[in-house]
Amino acid sequence: MASLPILGGIALLIGLIILALKFAQKSSSTSTTTSSSSTLTKKANSGTNKPLNRKVTLNPEADAKYILNTLTPKSTPLEILYAIATSPDNITVATKSLELRADVVQRKLVHLKEQAKKAEDAQANATLDELLNDDEDDAWASDDEDDEAAQLAKAAKEEKKKQAAALAKATGKDAQDVTKVMLEGVDDNVLGMQWVKKNLTALGVWPPPKYATKTNINMDAPTERNLIMTMGRLNARALNSHPELLQAGPTGKIDPTYFQSTMEYRQRVGQQLDNVLRFACTLRSFQLACAVLDAIVMFKIGCMDAHSEVELKWFQKFMEEKYGKEGTPKLILEDTYLGVPTEEPSKDKEENKTEAEKKEEEKNKLVQLIAQSRQVTTTDDKMSLEMQITRQHAEAFTKEKLALCQRQGIPPQIGMQAYRESWFIIVRAYKLNEDGSRMSNWDGAMGGSNPNHFEVLKGNKHAIFDMLTEDTIASFEKEFVGSDVSDRKVIVGWPFVISNVAQKSGKVKIHLPPPDVPGKYEFSVTIKSQEFLCGVEEFKLVVDIAQGVKKKKDEKQEEDKEGKKDK
Repeated sequence: MASLPILGGIALLIGLIILALKFAQKSSSTSTTTSSSSTLTKKANSGTNKPLNRKVTLNPEADAKYILNTLTPKSTPLEILYAIATSPDNITVATKSLELRADVVQRKLVHLKEQAKKAEDAQANATLDELLNDDEDDAWASDDEDDEAAQLAKAAKEEKKKQAAALAKATGKDAQDVTKVMLEGVDDNVLGMQWVKKNLTALGVWPPPKYATKTNINMDAPTERNLIMTMGRLNARALNSHPELLQAGPTGKIDPTYFQSTMEYRQRVGQQLDNVLRFACTLRSFQLACAVLDAIVMFKIGCMDAHSEVELKWFQKFMEEKYGKEGTPKLILEDTYLGVPTEEPSKDKEENKTEAEKKEEEKNKLVQLIAQSRQVTTTDDKMSLEMQITRQHAEAFTKEKLALCQRQGIPPQIGMQAYRESWFIIVRAYKLNEDGSRMSNWDGAMGGSNPNHFEVLKGNKHAIFDMLTEDTIASFEKEFVGSDVSDRKVIVGWPFVISNVAQKSGKVKIHLPPPDVPGKYEFSVTIKSQEFLCGVEEFKLVVDIAQGVKKKKDEKQEEDKEGKKDK
């Protein structure tokens, strides 16, 4: 019987040794994990465990100055897009995007290392537990685990953990958020910028065509990023239909640090292209204006050449499949008129008019006809270009838009408000010889102003002129020297926008100055789309400009003065 206490003492001693071993192992594991985590965090953030500043400081004036002075009258659509891609503001934004991505990548790598270490330690614990027979642990559990105080302490600990997680998420330190970001080069089979670059190379459009020969800018990381986004957009059709991308989309294997940035980049480029179009019209460059309009369509549709027969056939087939044969975008131009401005028609509804009002309207129509028959003179304040435009595709587009709203469960009145269709009208003028041929050496004087519009811009201290370098001014002035200047000179550039998809027809009215010298003039009107790959609409109107009465009096006074001097 005396041996029983001895055996009990030996069992107790063995139990204490096992408990000490387990405590020592767990303490060592916790210490190692904490130390590893601290070291990796310091290494990742290099002593700055603060979230990166996401703000960027832009300089729109310097950005515009760079773009304008990179262009010439002969710039191609691709060269225009390259100038925008390499502009200071876009490079600044790209630099910040790359910094933010690098931060996300590093934080995720740190987190993955920590997770791997925890898994390794957990495996070590499991192995030791097996050796020490974890069932013994139950004999040493606290007897008061289920009492009220223990439960309250446990609840308080859980609440503290939730608050810490919420704070971490709000301050951008939530490691769980990092784990959800799929990153190319970190996670397996994730597609991002490098995937796009690889496929652009396979398509034969990387490096960008003619980029290296047209610019001295180095292909550094931010520049490369913007050019990849540009070329990716122009080749979107091939990329979006790629089997790898189609497979990666549903599984979430898409790197948002690249693809989300492409959406922001598209918006910025669209705004900058609109600014360049205004610049081209201010400098009266027809060739540059047309190139900008081509660049706008190429970037919206996603194609490398707005005049490619292959692309035009593809676009027509695509529109017919989606909207039917009447769905190909086309404007039908009717009742074209250029001359004395007509009075604006009444907007009142016919059924609300009284008989007296209807008679008055008929009378006004006669007045308009009489006014239109009057010859434009050199001293008129303005002429009016008017046309009735019918959208051949209006009905087909409306049906498709309504069907889309129905499929998506969107109220039609809301879905219709998001529609936008832009076209651009460019007017050029030619003075005609007596035989009807175009005069090659006409100076282009209109509206009583100096035909050299650069001198006018300089005299008015125009904001755009002040941005231009001497070389840029010289290149554009050269465009308007020599014969056939009228081919290259814009008289008026005018956008018109359709915001109602169902609008079938409407009247467009543009004012422009009459020529300074009497005679016959031909006005050439070009209408290009800013949305679609479709044919250019063009027509010509001939107007006979008479000598103004005021000008005749001025000339008579000059003759009288000369006569007095002779006496």
